[in-house]
Amino acid sequence: MPKVITPALLRDIDKSLNLRFNKGRVRVPGFARRICSVMQSSSAEELYGWIKDLPGLEKNPAEITAVVVALDGHSIKNDEFVRSITIPRSAVEDDRDGVFGSLAEEFGQKGAQRPDIELIAALLASFTTLKAWTTKALFATDHKIGKITFSNKGTKKLSAANYEAGIAVIRGAKDGGGDPLFTLSDSSKVFLVVGENYEATGKAIVKTATLAAGGDNPNYNTAELVVIPGLGDAWFILDNSPTVGGLIFQDRIPLSIVANFNPASQEVLQHNRFSWNARSRFAIGAGRPEYCYGSTGADAA
Repeated sequence: MPKVITPALLRDIDKSLNLRFNKGRVRVPGFARRICSVMQSSSAEELYGWIKDLPGLEKNPAEITAVVVALDGHSIKNDEFVRSITIPRSAVEDDRDGVFGSLAEEFGQKGAQRPDIELIAALLASFTTLKAWTTKALFATDHKIGKITFSNKGTKKLSAANYEAGIAVIRGAKDGGGDPLFTLSDSSKVFLVVGENYEATGKAIVKTATLAAGGDNPNYNTAELVVIPGLGDAWFILDNSPTVGGLIFQDRIPLSIVANFNPASQEVLQHNRFSWNARSRFAIGAGRPEYCYGSTGADAA
């Protein structure tokens, strides 16, 4: 006997699919929330403003002088991510709705993976089209902030020596007035980000206490190793010690799923199907180039 489609039955199906959807959404690496500065958004886009050349305090001045500081910044627009799945009404009537549980679980997983997919795209674009507030690519050789011009871009493959060179760039970062930024203040918030090709190299650099030739490894635990597939030879050092580091995960609307159960709706009446729509809004954008270093890995070490 076919099932009788009742509001109670549809509520039960919705509850089951939501449980499976939420079960799937937690089975993701969560790279974006881990290595980016997570900023909650309250509008279609957010403006990030920076003081270009804020001076430090003067020592024993003859008189207090006021310095007019310049503001600069950039905005990041939120993107919308939407997908819909449907269950034919006949499948529910024929008691086959249970087969859609695994689909809902995979649906949740794919939805939750989207920030990580966008993060990979952003990292690959960070040498070219992903712009920082300096108007240059996030990783560039000619950033200018106030009186300071600096490079946070390399081209060499990952090695211990090149990692140390990248760390030195971040450690030497200054504000627009020439004062040190005191970067790398918390090693638990510093990330060495590599693709799958550099996993072993990354472990040898920051996760091995003793050098292969003997002696203590000076780079041991100076960064957390994060392996993200799809990055090729590129590698990155991100310092998330400040409120806003090198990359921003701008979260506007968390991932959610909404059901259309109304038997009087056009979709049910005309197409004999029930639908579940998943939706989220967020963006991955450039943060502060002073707090990060990236190498294309195109040249030999």
